[in-house]
Amino acid sequence: MASIRDIRPQKEMSLIGRTLHKRLNRPVESYEKRMVNNMNTLYQVIRRGDIVLVEGRAEISRIIKLMTNSTWSHSAIYVGDALEGSTDGNVKRALQNAEEPHRRHMLVEADSVNGVAAAPLKKYAEDNIRICRPFGISTQDLEMVVAEVITNLGKHYDHRNILDLGLMLLPSFLNPFKGRTIKACLGGCSEYEVICSGMIAKAFQKVGYPIVPALSKTPDAARDAAKNPYGSALVMRHYSQIVPRDFDLSPTFEIIKHNLFGMDGFDYRSIWANGGQPGQHLLGRGLLRTATPAERTDGDGTGKTQ
Repeated sequence: MASIRDIRPQKEMSLIGRTLHKRLNRPVESYEKRMVNNMNTLYQVIRRGDIVLVEGRAEISRIIKLMTNSTWSHSAIYVGDALEGSTDGNVKRALQNAEEPHRRHMLVEADSVNGVAAAPLKKYAEDNIRICRPFGISTQDLEMVVAEVITNLGKHYDHRNILDLGLMLLPSFLNPFKGRTIKACLGGCSEYEVICSGMIAKAFQKVGYPIVPALSKTPDAARDAAKNPYGSALVMRHYSQIVPRDFDLSPTFEIIKHNLFGMDGFDYRSIWANGGQPGQHLLGRGLLRTATPAERTDGDGTGKTQ
């Protein structure tokens, strides 16, 4: 069966366009790594349907972060081993290029170079990442979300959507979209083109799962219940208006601190380089005392010190 790439082949980029594209995808030397990702721990913690937010290291990533006013420039969805047995040529190549155990830990993502493609989670082992998990979603709905995202494989990247998102954040007197509602579609509004966060958001919206909806202006006391974290009836925002940071800010997505998984306490005084510890000068002057073992917290916030 012909793929979407066969049905609608991507236009040849001009020499200037290709040169600019290559320049924007060049790594930024000033990238600051904030944590070493423990991949073994991450593989134990992450679940199918989790969102992986990425602080990219390319120039285009820095531009996207500025345009969306966010730390995160990219998002992908973890599908685990759901791609095994796929007949799609691109997926098969991605699985073949990923060694064990990485081929059992796959993502589906949309980027400006490859469009919608499969990639191993290990691709972002050296990047700053955050794991966001949809809270309370049913197993059936989550499987539908993953299946829906997989159907996007082969689609192209909607560069116009990114530009429109940047324009939306301009001051109102410069914003060409100030008259548009939260239901307005940004970008090319085509079934053949998506962006990373919009593709994932659309899949969640198909099962009615909220990310960053708007509160309804019509009071509805029946919706203001204990099982509604928003405390109000909601109005769904168009998926093309969703950016990576929205999964981070959403009241319904949990933040998973994967590097803390399985740790037996946190000896934070022993982790500093060159033997230095914050507060040592205060200890030496008698202004701060060292906690006794009985007073030290065990990592779950139940320490006795006040």
